[in-house]
Amino acid sequence: MSIFSDILLLSRQMEYERVHRELNEVLQDEFVIDAKMQRELENGKFIFPDIDVVKTDKRVLTRQQTYFSAKINIWESALYFHRHNFVELLYMYKGCCQQFIENLNHMVTLEEGDVFLLNQNVVHGLLQKDKEAVLIKLIIPVNLISYEFVQSLDKNSEMAGFWISAKSRRNESYHYLHYSGCAGEEKLFIEKLMMEYYLNQQYDEIAIRSYLQLLLIWVEREKRKCNSCKFKMSQDSLDMGKITEYIYENSASITLEKLADAFSYNSSYLSRMIRESCQISFLELVKECRLEKAIMLLTSTEDTVEEIAHMVGYRNSTPIYQGIRQKFGMSPTEYRNSRYK
Repeated sequence: MSIFSDILLLSRQMEYERVHRELNEVLQDEFVIDAKMQRELENGKFIFPDIDVVKTDKRVLTRQQTYFSAKINIWESALYFHRHNFVELLYMYKGCCQQFIENLNHMVTLEEGDVFLLNQNVVHGLLQKDKEAVLIKLIIPVNLISYEFVQSLDKNSEMAGFWISAKSRRNESYHYLHYSGCAGEEKLFIEKLMMEYYLNQQYDEIAIRSYLQLLLIWVEREKRKCNSCKFKMSQDSLDMGKITEYIYENSASITLEKLADAFSYNSSYLSRMIRESCQISFLELVKECRLEKAIMLLTSTEDTVEEIAHMVGYRNSTPIYQGIRQKFGMSPTEYRNSRYK
């Protein structure tokens, strides 16, 4: 048996164990948890969304991850609609599977040798019926692909357009690329990426970045048959994305009245819109944004917890201590230290 075959077996075992953890552990570790979901989890009332949940709102789970990973998809994984805060690259190593976009009416079949690049925020669900099929998933944080690399691509290519869109902070479109016939060097690079990820060899981070760029170059260079799909987000999703971003950027001084004025809404209407779209109140959304910003500042600055609390809009650090303790089970200092290990 080859090293790569051993790695596939290891990846399957790890994925099986990951998927079959307690629901609370999976959600806390991998998904964005809002206040309403947190309460439902604590009360044992949360129900994992099934395939009938297809609306583009907070009832669709958002998977989050800030580091690269490579793994196989296991056929036991249930079909459910979700979105990511990262780019996902799927490679159909063996067999076939179905990728659903937005709902059950829009299906893309992935055949052996296909590469499927899925941008952030696209609502989708994956179905793999064949036990013998091998689908490899690469989770790619957007910052892993440098601006310099994107700028080196043909600016008129689908590949360049995809990554420019992925790196745009104000992305207003769903976007995916589907390449066929990538069974040559691309397959080799996929195998190399899997081995680098699991073997933990010296310089593995540099090797992963290099093989990933080579994979994208080969797909582009060989002019593989490409089906590109790019479409505008719904206006409700787009407005809520802008509103949430505005709250995040102005968390220290935001009020409902200021937000309503910035977006030319009546404050009562805006309050109802937030509750209907996010299933939480304006104040709860502000609290979520402040905590998210505090977490970012903890890992990207040397500011004290007290200083960070003032930056995000609190008079003291108590809400930050409580929020991080609830979310991660540790103090802000412990969380900061854990990110630098």
